[in-house]
Amino acid sequence: MIRRFGLGLFAGLTAAVLLLPSAADAGVVPATVFTIIGETEVYTKEGGGGRPMGRIAPYQSVTLAPDGPFDWYDERPQDPWLKVSTWLGSQWIRDDDRVLYGEFKEQTQTLTLIGTTRLFSRPDYGAATGESLAPQQVVSTASIGYAPKYITNTLSAMAQSGTWYRIETSWRGPVWIANPALMEEVKAEVVDYDVLLTGQESAYPLPYAEGEGDKLEAGIVRASARWEDRAIPFAAKLWYKVKLPQGERWIQPEHESLENYRGEQKPIELKTKTRYFEEPNLTYDRTRWLEPGTYPVVESFGDWMRIETPDGAKWIYPKRVLMERPEGILPVQETIRISGRTQTYYFPHNAEPCHTEGFFAPQEVQAFEKWTSPEGVVWYHITTFSGEEWVPEEPLGQTG
Repeated sequence: MIRRFGLGLFAGLTAAVLLLPSAADAGVVPATVFTIIGETEVYTKEGGGGRPMGRIAPYQSVTLAPDGPFDWYDERPQDPWLKVSTWLGSQWIRDDDRVLYGEFKEQTQTLTLIGTTRLFSRPDYGAATGESLAPQQVVSTASIGYAPKYITNTLSAMAQSGTWYRIETSWRGPVWIANPALMEEVKAEVVDYDVLLTGQESAYPLPYAEGEGDKLEAGIVRASARWEDRAIPFAAKLWYKVKLPQGERWIQPEHESLENYRGEQKPIELKTKTRYFEEPNLTYDRTRWLEPGTYPVVESFGDWMRIETPDGAKWIYPKRVLMERPEGILPVQETIRISGRTQTYYFPHNAEPCHTEGFFAPQEVQAFEKWTSPEGVVWYHITTFSGEEWVPEEPLGQTG
């Protein structure tokens, strides 16, 4: 059968699956495209037999026949075949290494290679020429966006997808390169701030870690650009373009780095109790609080500040202070009722729920603090077996 796909699964795949245009047709199925990379015989029936009806020369694309059986998730048989649409009508071809799942497109474009790139005589990993190109500009005349022939999960599907480019060389003529690191894909964000490097790093002329690079000791560098390389699914690499005495270089920190770092500044006044952290990482730990007051600032980066306290230097996140502990909280000793419909929150706002409806049994609890929001919502601070939580006042008739 032909399986319908959700768009989310194939968001990371290249042009192996193209949705047919449709405004309202329910049940429209994907048009699956295949590219022939080696001369392929066509037959009237699955499994071949007899003389072929014709041959498809490389490089051209064919689509799955309207009645062609296909499933991305079925395990592949030992001798797989595809029913495709051809100039002879629906015909069968052997699904072997002469077929790529993807679309062939002829397009002339300039590509800037930023790493050493292997050459192939055809778009097949088994057809390496043994030669490579150093970083340089090349002219591509065609490309094939490809996907795997068998999908087990989204991660493996994305990892096995990519693009082949046909490029021109003076000594071999047309050759192919696979998934090259391209300067055109470096979508760097312009920035202007300091980055604190906590360990020795390597600096490169381009955002590509090849060779040893220049050694850069721990310290502060000035960044002029920032780029997240997401070529590997779910494993983004962060690059900074920095200004060094020898010129502009790119670094991909292997050690912890503090972005938008600022040294000692004027003291900060905390008008309400403020959570503190040993490291600049947000957690839901609600047991560590600083009293209101003025504190010396040691350093900061991004939205984090490191301040001096009676217990040593601690990290705070000023942007969340009044959200987590707004001004106007009053101490109380009130008994409130909660029920199975009660939902509690880490802080007195509804964006970060702690326990959802159905967690609590009907009961009475003691509130030790109370706060009324600008919108008039009354919040109570209570203690549960899992710590302190906030609960909004329930309207009449909502208790169990």
